[in-house]
Amino acid sequence: MRKLTVTPVAALLLLLAVPPLFAEHNTHYYDPRVYSRARVEKIERQRLEGGNLGVEIKVHLRILEGRSKGQRHVSVYRGEEEFPKDMFYREGDTVFIGISALGSADDISSVSIYDVDNTFGIILMVVLLAITITAVGRLKGVLSMVSLVLTVFLIFYILVPMTLNGRSPLPIAVAIAFVAILITVPIIMGFHKKTLAAILGASSGVVMATLLALFSGWLLHLSGLVTNEMLTVFYASTVEVDVRSLALAGIVIAALGAIIDVCISIASATEEIFRAHPEIPVRQAFTSVMTVSRDMLGATVNTLLFAYVGSALPLVLMISMRFDPDMPIWMVFSYNPVLSELIKSCVGCMGMFLSMPATALICIELHMRGRKRAGAAQNS
Repeated sequence: MRKLTVTPVAALLLLLAVPPLFAEHNTHYYDPRVYSRARVEKIERQRLEGGNLGVEIKVHLRILEGRSKGQRHVSVYRGEEEFPKDMFYREGDTVFIGISALGSADDISSVSIYDVDNTFGIILMVVLLAITITAVGRLKGVLSMVSLVLTVFLIFYILVPMTLNGRSPLPIAVAIAFVAILITVPIIMGFHKKTLAAILGASSGVVMATLLALFSGWLLHLSGLVTNEMLTVFYASTVEVDVRSLALAGIVIAALGAIIDVCISIASATEEIFRAHPEIPVRQAFTSVMTVSRDMLGATVNTLLFAYVGSALPLVLMISMRFDPDMPIWMVFSYNPVLSELIKSCVGCMGMFLSMPATALICIELHMRGRKRAGAAQNS
């Protein structure tokens, strides 16, 4: 267990220590901004004259904080008012704004309006989530939230900064996956024999998912894996971001949760089988575990399918609108956003499926070794 812990941690530290020697810095115009909040006091709409010029919308703002607190500004938008219902700002909303820092302290001529301030709603939802998890899971629920926070910390404070500094995201994502497994599984399961089996099984699943991701990257054209958001990162970043590695890292991270989930379940099921039948033969134990695995597969595939379809529902609608009866079906599947989600689903499911027998074999082997040691101790 100690050797298993040292390897991914050492790899992660090595990645942190290596400087981005090969990062190619791009030159971009930089407009520093001071971010603040403002209240929408009034919204004026006026139809522009002269054909189809659309409308002019004036948003009256009162700045609530920062160096320009108390000042007022009017942002003007011209064009067609084609926003969906309730999408535009409303009077009384508190919004985030960006004030150009190139001017003087009293100059707020350049103000960009961003999203509505939903701080209260976010905090309320997080509190409700914490109460629900604590009420149902008690101490393990609290520990699960701790592991979630640590994993998010690894992604946002290690993967993201190192990627934006020019390092390849894929090896960082793999190292973070190993560390997340080492943190999450013991917190959820405690320190038992099944914990080691789940860690080893999940680690094997990550390795297989990484190999499958690399294979998909070799098999498919780069444009099939890279989404518009990744291209935005590529053009907006000050370094040369490896978009192929970024796409593959996203595939590995997307598969991590499902792999950990099934490995914990398989390790726990194997533990219960040996607890109920301590002298069960190896073949029978493996058959029983795989029976449980097959039952889990259907439910897990449905869970993944509904999760992907739910998150990509606008994409599904867009495909339906763009679909032409004369269009080849493979043309639809080769559409960039569709292909990206399809590859994520395939790699995640294959990594999850292959980690099931691996976890079962590891757990059975650990129990068989324990049985042999117990027999040897009795004979002596």
